[in-house]
Amino acid sequence: MSVVRKLFITLLAGCWFLSASAGERGGKHHSKKAEMSRFSDSMDSISLDDAVNRVRGQFDGRILSAEEIDAEYRIRVLTGNGKVRRLRVDPATGEIIRRRR
Repeated sequence: MSVVRKLFITLLAGCWFLSASAGERGGKHHSKKAEMSRFSDSMDSISLDDAVNRVRGQFDGRILSAEEIDAEYRIRVLTGNGKVRRLRVDPATGEIIRRRR
């Protein structure tokens, strides 16, 4: 292989490496840090999906909506008898903290 070809391949590999590492230093690095922060914060709490699964286990019906509002999960369930139950779930414990009929 000629010296010019080796130099070209080396420069090309160097450019690729620099562009790949620059991408990591950009938004990806910060999003990983934020993701790890959210993960450590959520270790003491349950996710919205977990809360929905717990509600499904306690109430027979169809989940109409589930959202996080004011540091709590609010889940609406259509029960088998046609009534809508509005539940509030504590994200820290997974317990239903208020039931509104």
